[in-house]
Amino acid sequence: MIGLREELLNRGILLTYLVCLVTTTTEGTQNLLFPLYLGQYGYALAAIGTLSSLLGVMRLASRVPSGARYRGSRAKVQQLLWLTLFIISTSGYFFARGELVAIVAITLVHGFAFGSLGTINLAVAIDISGGRRAGAVMGWYTASLSLGYALGAFIAGAVADRFGVESALLWLGLSPLIAMVAVVFTPALADTVQAPAAAGRWWRRGASAFAAVDARVWLAFTIVLFLNVLSDSTDTFFPLYGTAIGLPVVLIGTLKGARSASATVIRFVAGAIFRYVDFRTINFWAVLLFAATTFAIPLIGGALAGTVLLAVFLAAGLCRGILRVTTAATIADLRREGRDIGLSSGVYNAGLDLGSIVGPVAGGLVSTAFGIPTMFQVLAVAALVLYFGVSLASPKGRATLAPVFRRVETSGARRGTRET
Repeated sequence: MIGLREELLNRGILLTYLVCLVTTTTEGTQNLLFPLYLGQYGYALAAIGTLSSLLGVMRLASRVPSGARYRGSRAKVQQLLWLTLFIISTSGYFFARGELVAIVAITLVHGFAFGSLGTINLAVAIDISGGRRAGAVMGWYTASLSLGYALGAFIAGAVADRFGVESALLWLGLSPLIAMVAVVFTPALADTVQAPAAAGRWWRRGASAFAAVDARVWLAFTIVLFLNVLSDSTDTFFPLYGTAIGLPVVLIGTLKGARSASATVIRFVAGAIFRYVDFRTINFWAVLLFAATTFAIPLIGGALAGTVLLAVFLAAGLCRGILRVTTAATIADLRREGRDIGLSSGVYNAGLDLGSIVGPVAGGLVSTAFGIPTMFQVLAVAALVLYFGVSLASPKGRATLAPVFRRVETSGARRGTRET
């Protein structure tokens, strides 16, 4: 009788982590080099922003269709298909030579391919684990994603400095070949039991599938939407706010780097944390603390502003990292119950993309109306209202808050016993 760890290794979980790492390393490369590529061909800032936004739109558009089409038995074929398109749409910029029509076409394919890969890779990781040890499995899964982005930016910068932006896109765009080899050697998966499809037209079947999505998935969707709205609005406007109050640019970069580092490190130890604390309890308190760190930014000033902001950004990173694990673990829990997780993975990942789109836009609108300091606080409060609204809207959503309040009641009862 082998243990769970040996079973996961035999089923190829490390190969799946490698696929995730290579995918986000390639995406990190594209994220860094794409604006530089456009800039060297003389595209205006507005055009660069518009073309970059297409990536987010296409990622969002890909999530639900790719999730709905996912089946364990055809996961390999799906991964290999999207990895092939991912290679073509990354290295392809080298051959576009700055032509607008070619760039638009390549960018549309790239965004859709990356979004589909992210959705399928999460579903594969969950299917391999069967939803067991969700904290540890999802901790390493999300850590591989985060590490890939960091490696991609670092490697892309070094290669572009040495060989040029276009050559870096061409050769680093071939990196998913490594992931394709890993996919080939990953053991085949079986399908999970699925509910019968609803009768009627495609839109009726789609509506029926959405109606059947578990309330816990929508809560996970809301939390990652919450995360990215606050993170992306902060990333966009904190540099402007920081320089306006006299912070050096190097400190602003250090704060962002510290947040990213703490968000990555916490993912590796999430499994150990979940052995002692229910992840639903962590959800509740981490959401509150993450909103508080955003709300507090404009309240910090004086001689110790840099030190206090560093503590705030480190705390924000820890909350972001652990919430990415707990929300992914929520999806994994559904698999342990014998449910199909393809569509759930698509809905969950769509929350990340939607937050990345909404965050900068909402931040810009609120900042224009009330100023950047007020924007941090308005969005923090609005995000909390959204979280509690979704949590309280269904019995399963309310059940996610239950461990928190049971813990409080139990502690109070114990204190009362000692006092008498």
